[in-house]
Amino acid sequence: MKVVGLTGGIASGKSTVVSTILSLNIPVIDCDVLARLVVEPGHSAYKKLAAHFGGEIFQNKEIGQPLDRAKLGSIIFTDAAQRRVVNSIIHPAVRDEILNRLLKFWIKGTSLVVIDVPLLLEGELWRIVSEVIVVYCPPEVQLARIQSRDGLTEQEAQARIDSQRPLIEKVDYADHVIYNISDLDSLKKSTLQVMEAIKPNPIWTVLGYFPPITFLMAAWVIVKRHLKGDPRKTATNGSRSAVSTSAPPKEAQKKV
Repeated sequence: MKVVGLTGGIASGKSTVVSTILSLNIPVIDCDVLARLVVEPGHSAYKKLAAHFGGEIFQNKEIGQPLDRAKLGSIIFTDAAQRRVVNSIIHPAVRDEILNRLLKFWIKGTSLVVIDVPLLLEGELWRIVSEVIVVYCPPEVQLARIQSRDGLTEQEAQARIDSQRPLIEKVDYADHVIYNISDLDSLKKSTLQVMEAIKPNPIWTVLGYFPPITFLMAAWVIVKRHLKGDPRKTATNGSRSAVSTSAPPKEAQKKV
């Protein structure tokens, strides 16, 4: 089973890419959904958040009540230290849920699974996927989309962008880049081209049904990523397949 990581940034157009992938009957593990799941009352991550923040981040300011996402968001979008604490609690819990779902897909004989992870790089999950797809759009487009979509001020919208790694840095980790700088039809066409390029080899898919082969294939992915190293630390760029809706932005041209 081939596992591909998909990431982008807030308002980058990743939701459209996911919808296009789902239309191909390719399963997508949505980590935003998992992140909401692991902070439900009773989950270990919920208990850890309660121990750190007290009742401040829960509805009615009462532990045992559902999470007040707006309150938590207002904290982590403006406080990097608190954001690191929250990530250190939620990321491991989400990783466990991802592995559980991957196991179920493998048992079903699924050939390709896409993991939709906004924090694919920040959570180090890029190290365990076969390939990384990044959806890119220019920062000024991100800013305008967030303001229009969420009714935020420019400062509020920028704070949300700044809470994530810049999209142009994510391009360094990509095996495939989808540039969302044109219309939706072009974005969908580019997505289809990438999915065609990463289609798994049928022979390896069949071999992957056997546990020893599955283990070796998974180990090879991890070793390959380790040998390649962190692009931002090694300052080297691996080869990648860039599929653009039009010419890439100037800052991205240097990286592709």
